[in-house]
Amino acid sequence: MKIEFLTDDNSLYVLPFFEEFLAHYFSAFCVTHISICPAMGKRSRTQLLRDLSALYGARGIARIMGRIARARLLGQLPLRRRSGRFYTLAQLCRAYLIPFELIRNPNEPSFVESMQRRAPDLLISVACPFILKPKILSIPVQGCINIHHASLPKYKGMMPTFWQMFHGEDKVGITIHYMNERVDEGGVLLRDEMAIHPGESLDHLIRRSKQRGAHCMAKVLRQIEAGTQVAVPLDVSNGSYFTFPSIGQIREFRQKGLRAL
Repeated sequence: MKIEFLTDDNSLYVLPFFEEFLAHYFSAFCVTHISICPAMGKRSRTQLLRDLSALYGARGIARIMGRIARARLLGQLPLRRRSGRFYTLAQLCRAYLIPFELIRNPNEPSFVESMQRRAPDLLISVACPFILKPKILSIPVQGCINIHHASLPKYKGMMPTFWQMFHGEDKVGITIHYMNERVDEGGVLLRDEMAIHPGESLDHLIRRSKQRGAHCMAKVLRQIEAGTQVAVPLDVSNGSYFTFPSIGQIREFRQKGLRAL
């Protein structure tokens, strides 16, 4: 089964998924291509910086920017598979000899045509910042699946880990589901959850849940290869949808004693 990934160019919060997945399952599955979209999709760099500054604060955003700059610098190093630590997804792909490309919008005709030529059996979205249209969704014969770091149909949309912490959940969910034209509403293939540690920061929880998600994804892929997967329909009548938090909601997050970093 030829597997293709569609993801986000985020060395802080997406890379941990791929590091964990490839370190444990590279030889188990045939990953043929990874396409990397701009971080946060169509959001401008100015808007992205403004949003992240509000979330992390002045000192926090300085630390985040320092981590990103360090990742870009060290990401140029030629590392081997057993290096243990990588700094960019491109660097990781080079180490594992996985073809990859930096793209803009995956719904653009040029990308659709290139995927049709590659003809993957399965497409996996990991934090892809775009809503995929029918032309993309119809290409893989085994369908398209997405990993969402919350229990669906609650916490659909953006920043699910933030919103679970905001609403006082003591666990964070992981849902792997088939994709359709509506956001986070396809049939569920796997549900999992992990405890939120007392005092744990949003930053740490996101990275830890991404690592857990890699093992959940491997379990689903084994089921799909064996033909034993069962997709459970979602009861979308009880769902909730969230976007990037407002300044007021970020302030309330801090007032609750919660930390972004």
